[in-house]
Amino acid sequence: MKKHFPILIILALIPFFFTQCTTLKDLKAEKKNEETIRLWFEEGWNHNRNEELLERCFHEDWSDGNPLRSNQTSGIEGMRELIKSYRKAFPDGHFIITHLFGDGNQVAIRYEVTATHHAEMFGIPATGKQFSSTGIVIYEMKDGKILTSWQELDLMGIMNQLQN
Repeated sequence: MKKHFPILIILALIPFFFTQCTTLKDLKAEKKNEETIRLWFEEGWNHNRNEELLERCFHEDWSDGNPLRSNQTSGIEGMRELIKSYRKAFPDGHFIITHLFGDGNQVAIRYEVTATHHAEMFGIPATGKQFSSTGIVIYEMKDGKILTSWQELDLMGIMNQLQN
């Protein structure tokens, strides 16, 4: 029995090692997903690199889980249209990430945003007014890219700041 004891210990530890490898792999995927979102906000939005980063950050089958526009197109082209409309309306938009965390293939972000209203958006013609707000987005990721996004923002607060 003493002779086989080391072998038994090794056999008992094998599942632990495989479980740890899977956990490390999952952790690396979560961190990669978080970094994709950070890149999208900090470089894409804040440094006007959206077009350059679009295909790197978004899955070709992207969809908007709660579109503000009823005719929102899906896929890369849909996001490209959304970027153009936001860039036209709020060319100086700046985001500060206050919270960012991932769990499996999901990533959540909370942000603060400031921008100046330069073109029609939300049914409001350009006002030249600056607004500040907060928002939360939950992302479903696939292969390190954004597959689906669900955004909640204080749209009424933004509209009030722009109209008053």
